[in-house]
Amino acid sequence: MNKDILEKLTRARTGLILDFPFFGQLALRLRLVERADISTLAVNGRQIFYNPDFVNELSADLTKSAIAHEVMHCVYDHITRRGDRNAKKFNIAGDFVINLMLKDSGFNIGKGWLLDPQYAGMSTDQVYALLPESQDDDSESGGMGQDVQKGESESTEADAADWKIATIQAATSARMQGKLPGSLNRFIEELTTPKVDWRDRLRRFVTEVNKEDYSWTRPNRRFQAQGIFLPSLYSESMGAIVVAIDTSGSIDQATLNAFGSEIKSIVQSTRPSSTTVIYCDSSVNHVDTFSMHDELKFDMHGGGGTAFEPPFDYVAEHDLKPVCFVYLTDMYGSFPAAPDYPVMWCATSDVEGPFGETIPIDV
Repeated sequence: MNKDILEKLTRARTGLILDFPFFGQLALRLRLVERADISTLAVNGRQIFYNPDFVNELSADLTKSAIAHEVMHCVYDHITRRGDRNAKKFNIAGDFVINLMLKDSGFNIGKGWLLDPQYAGMSTDQVYALLPESQDDDSESGGMGQDVQKGESESTEADAADWKIATIQAATSARMQGKLPGSLNRFIEELTTPKVDWRDRLRRFVTEVNKEDYSWTRPNRRFQAQGIFLPSLYSESMGAIVVAIDTSGSIDQATLNAFGSEIKSIVQSTRPSSTTVIYCDSSVNHVDTFSMHDELKFDMHGGGGTAFEPPFDYVAEHDLKPVCFVYLTDMYGSFPAAPDYPVMWCATSDVEGPFGETIPIDV
């Protein structure tokens, strides 16, 4: 272990406590661990891993910025919230958000760190939806250059809950000292008055209808050794799902990007036999059907009045028999009679659907 580098990081952490107490108090929760096998810094919710050669090149101010950056990955719960989304892409999206926040809070940002004013005011999920799907494995990631670490000691849901409590406590303490950055005020307010994340509700809605069945062609291995042959429970894939998009002009591109990104992620994990995307204003104006192995794409089509009946009529006319139906809309239009399959209305307003489940979309 390089003791000089460890001392440099420790001094930086002490400097954070004095100058930026919110970040400094939370940094004390993370144990400093030297790792020569990473290029810069990384975090797993319990430790900050650092490459001593990288830290050696940082100025004192940038060392504080780097520690604060890793702290914010934990504050924003990037480790557990990522789910099965593209790890590098999600980390890059988080870096854009974190570096803008740090700059607004008075930190210096290193040369080459990901910083782009076009993402100001956006969440990590919003930035993720705007980034290209593929990422260059050699590209820098916010000056840290490394995905948040996962492995044997990765952050758990319990750790995330502890971080939430610690974040509120640190914010309260910093606010009493008059040193809570204004850029964090809105986040802290949302943290203390939490809402159910629409992404989590949407994912639960779709995954709970995942097809599971028993198969005699796949004997239960647990009982085979005893000479007993019983069917096993398996899930090859779920059935067909239908997604309807309101194209009357009430859905902006940012909302469509965020919604589409989440649907893509859910489809990748649940592998429906097919995904039908129906674009509708007062009538169906475009339909895309994707197989299990196709990459989903979402593009606006049409624009006009609003009627919700046509997509449901399309399902009936084409005998689709979906296991679930998801409709993205502002909820202002005429509704059909309730179908015999689960429906979720993803609403950009506070209007409740007459049937099915309604979740407000706020991106």
